[in-house]
Amino acid sequence: MSVAKPILSVLCLDVDPAWVAKICRNEEISLDVQERPWSPAARARLQDLTLDVIVISESVFRIWQDTVQDVVVRPVIVVAQEVDDGLVTAGLRWGVLDVVSRHQGARLGARLHGVLRGRAGRELLSEALSYLDESLLIARNRSADGHEVIYRNSACVRRMGTPGRAQEDRELLCLAPGPRTDRRKLDEIRQEMRAGQPVRAELVDYRGDGEMFWTEFSAAPLTTPGHWVVVSRDVTRRREAEDNAQRLRELVIRSQKHENTAVLAAGIAHDFNNILTGIVGSAELARMALAPEHTVQKDIETIIQASERAAELNRELLDFAGPGKGSLESVYLNSMVTTMLVILRSRMQKSIVVRKALRPDIPPIEADPAEIQQVMLNLCLNASEAMAEGGGTLSITTDRMDIADDVADMFAYGRPQPGLHAVFEVSDTGRGMEPALVRRIFEPFFSSKEGARGIGLSVVLSIVKAYRGGIDVDTAPGRGTTVRIVLPAAPERERRGTEEVRRPRDVRHHTVLFVDDEEMLRSLAQRALEPLGYRVLVAPDGVEGVRIFREHMAEIDLVILDLSMPRKGGEDACKEMQAINARIPVLLCCGYDEASAEEKTRGSRFAGYLAKPFGVSTLIEAVRATMDKAGS
Repeated sequence: MSVAKPILSVLCLDVDPAWVAKICRNEEISLDVQERPWSPAARARLQDLTLDVIVISESVFRIWQDTVQDVVVRPVIVVAQEVDDGLVTAGLRWGVLDVVSRHQGARLGARLHGVLRGRAGRELLSEALSYLDESLLIARNRSADGHEVIYRNSACVRRMGTPGRAQEDRELLCLAPGPRTDRRKLDEIRQEMRAGQPVRAELVDYRGDGEMFWTEFSAAPLTTPGHWVVVSRDVTRRREAEDNAQRLRELVIRSQKHENTAVLAAGIAHDFNNILTGIVGSAELARMALAPEHTVQKDIETIIQASERAAELNRELLDFAGPGKGSLESVYLNSMVTTMLVILRSRMQKSIVVRKALRPDIPPIEADPAEIQQVMLNLCLNASEAMAEGGGTLSITTDRMDIADDVADMFAYGRPQPGLHAVFEVSDTGRGMEPALVRRIFEPFFSSKEGARGIGLSVVLSIVKAYRGGIDVDTAPGRGTTVRIVLPAAPERERRGTEEVRRPRDVRHHTVLFVDDEEMLRSLAQRALEPLGYRVLVAPDGVEGVRIFREHMAEIDLVILDLSMPRKGGEDACKEMQAINARIPVLLCCGYDEASAEEKTRGSRFAGYLAKPFGVSTLIEAVRATMDKAGS
């Protein structure tokens, strides 16, 4: 079976086509030969012809030398009557394939064979390039009308369309700029290419159907003067991965910032509690020392009330620093919403309409009801304040959600674990927020509202993260805000209820060892307990406290230890004291509630907890209750 010979397409200008055909027959080359008379109009139409080689006469070549910057891209062979050095030099300078004489038919045949081999190589290369995902084109400059694309692979054709449909600039850049394309960068690319410099950049590009994607664009000049190769590839997935990695880095930084601020807040709250305890205790002692009708009693009451408000703010700081999981029980969000709305309506403008959409089959969560109510109330109050100027609608929704592995990373704050979750969602019809503001709303002490403390949403985030939940915020200027919180569903097992603490019986005179690094509080304990008949020993830190305990162990009936002290804290001091004599009860004094303190001091056997700031009456009641329980 014979194989068809490749056909060579030849255009003859002012050269006898019969002579060329005879040479091709001698060289066993199949030929498709065309003849055209020379004219400037024919010269312009050469670009539209499908040709392998152009064979021109010496006279035509002499005319073409005047347009040296506007050569055709097909191979050109010049046929002359006689070949001299000047003609050869001019041909080399102009870029012709060869200059042959009428007597060198064999040489012309060899050149035509070379053209065939070159075409086969180009076809092989073109086939290989067609399998690339990257778009690739080759273009050349044209002095009169810009540039000409002389090759494009299949990927480029799919993206850019047919050459006649695309604009020249779009073709050369292999780009389809759109609304989000960086025009400044696009101009820089054009300027560098005009200067003959290689270019590499990443830009937003658009497909034929309008879909946006990221493209990596590269352009470089080739060794042939005026020729460029341009390559572009879709890097959308890589950019998305980089954006996700950057988002995770920002989340880590934000989390670290939150944790560092929480540590600072906890330290401030501890010191502030000590100060408040001294203020409240001293004020109560002063009130007890004066007659009820004394004119100073009103001022003392003002001091005590102001201290109580300060203590409430301090508790918010401690909640932000790390809410403790106290009194865990099954909490049903729908019931919590009903209870919370009673409080909310009294603190919200009447111009705001509240709408509920509560799903009946949402699972319970295992949490502290007080903390969940605080989360709901803070979010709803924040939403109502966003509509304070003109009123609006506040929508409260509950739902259930099964979170899969690939969904857990979609939450802006927190990373809920896969599984069943209860959903609480608050929406408002306020003015919405800019992205820059959204990134800061959970930062401690940040608020866009004048006079606000900026703690409420920070506390919300701390509580939600403590329960391994997640928060997502959907907002934009002019369309309100929606905050969605997901919390893991409670396990099937039931939790045991907390034990009731027995009320104290009679007061009995005993020795109390009070250990605290604040001299003001040590003095307060003595002034509060000694008038009642107690003997009070004091120590400034855990080391000194253990020493006094060892010396007076037979006399001491109760120890009160501060949790945070220099040299040795309350937890370590308690362990040493109980190793000496475990029968003497120890009260832990700290800025946390009882459940949180138990969580933080797990493993230590404290008889009870005394939360700072406390007043004289609270201190006396705690001493009496602990001794009564211990049977002292």
